[in-house]
Amino acid sequence: MTKIIIIPGSTRTGSHNVRLAVAIKQALEATDADITLVDLSDYPMPIYNGDLEQASGAPREARDLAALIALHQGVVLVNPEYNASITPLMKNTLDWLSRDMGDVKPYQNRAFALASCSPGALGGIRALNHMRDTLISIGAQEVISPQIGVGNAANAFDENGNLAVERSKNMLQTYCDRLIEAANRYA
Repeated sequence: MTKIIIIPGSTRTGSHNVRLAVAIKQALEATDADITLVDLSDYPMPIYNGDLEQASGAPREARDLAALIALHQGVVLVNPEYNASITPLMKNTLDWLSRDMGDVKPYQNRAFALASCSPGALGGIRALNHMRDTLISIGAQEVISPQIGVGNAANAFDENGNLAVERSKNMLQTYCDRLIEAANRYA
C-alpha cells in the first residue's frame, strides 16, 4: 500500500490550507493509499541556528518528523503564501529536516507534491515556486507536477470540506493520480 504523509505549513485555527490538506487526504484515501496528516504544532522546533545544531544536533522533534517522513513514499506539503513566499513555520521545518539525521534521509527516495490555498486569485502559486526551489536545493529527488494552487479560498470548499469548484476537483484528481504514480516508484 502506498503511504503518503501530508504536512500543512499552517497551524492557524480555521486555516484554508489545513482545509485543503484534509481535502487532499480525502481524495487520496479514495485511492486506497495509507494517509498520515501531520500537525506541525506537534513538532515544535526552535528557529534554525547553526550554533544550536553544533552544540546539540537537530532537535528531537526534527528527528522524529524526519523518521516519520521516511516511512512514507510520498510527501504532500500544503503551504499558505506569506509575503509571496512560504510560511516561516514551513521554512524552519524544511531547514531543520535538511540537517544531518544520520541514516534518515527525509528528502531522498520519495515523491513530493505541493499545494496551496489563498484568498487571492493566484492561489498561493508564488509560495509554491519558492517551496519547489527550496526542496530541490536541499536534495529532494522528485517534486511532481502538477501542483495545486486554489484561489478564492472563502468559496473554495463545500459544506463537507471538499473542493467546490469543478476545475479544482479535476485538478485534484490529476494531482492525486500523479502523486500515487510517482510515490509507487519508491515503494
